[in-house]
Amino acid sequence: MAVDALEKRSMGNLARESTLSYGIVRRYVNLTKSELAEKAGKEKGVYVTYDCPSAVLESSSKIRTLQNRIAETLVELVGVQGRTSKVLVVGLGNDNVTADSLGRRTVDMLDVSPVSEAKRPRAKVRLCGFSAGVEGLTGIKTADTVEGVCMKIKPSCVIVVDSLATSSATRLGTSFQLTTAGIAPASGVGGDKPRIDRSVLGVPVVAVGVPLVLSMRTVLSDFAKDYLCASGVECDEYRLRNEIAEKRLGNLVVAPKEILYYADSAAAVVAGAINAAFGENH
Repeated sequence: MAVDALEKRSMGNLARESTLSYGIVRRYVNLTKSELAEKAGKEKGVYVTYDCPSAVLESSSKIRTLQNRIAETLVELVGVQGRTSKVLVVGLGNDNVTADSLGRRTVDMLDVSPVSEAKRPRAKVRLCGFSAGVEGLTGIKTADTVEGVCMKIKPSCVIVVDSLATSSATRLGTSFQLTTAGIAPASGVGGDKPRIDRSVLGVPVVAVGVPLVLSMRTVLSDFAKDYLCASGVECDEYRLRNEIAEKRLGNLVVAPKEILYYADSAAAVVAGAINAAFGENH
């Protein structure tokens, strides 16, 4: 997540922070300049994050408030208008792994538009969606699948939904990140896959993600440094990194035991926000 990267590099002041209803915190980060994005260790783009107290996800009225906020940001970032616009939502991830199934769960809840124009009410846009799967199951690179569908249906914009990794346990299932930077599937857990972004698809791409797994490499490193510092011991970061690598902890990620609840509630929030922005009944 962008906020994780900024905090790790002591660049948190770059985020424009505002507190909304029910304690929801909105953080806006503009990394459209190459030098700044490189310094932050992120791709160029705008990043908007909503951090929520867990109580927000336990109240239907509070959830609707969060969904409406995310919907407003989606409309702002994709900038599509008019009945002829077509919004394509792509669910990324592996359905066989609960922590990686946010994309499919979100797509299943979308209020997609009827194919027949005659059956469509007077809507602003046409909403379409599909789950792309993962290369290990389909034998096709996810980016190629998305690009192929885009070439066929020619959407005005693409929204990709995927699970994220975080280094902060407090953000699991309660943070929602939207970015114009696109996404590289599996990059959060050590993968190296082709990106899905505007430069590839030729239309605006907004990636929506919710952290559902913890990156243990960062968690262990931060914990060790904080513990040693509190104990008055100087941390040898080079040795610490080597120890983590030798014990094969570098790419280890873990999910909370309540992962099914987190995945379902996060998908409901994201799908509700997309429906509120572009759904057939919006």
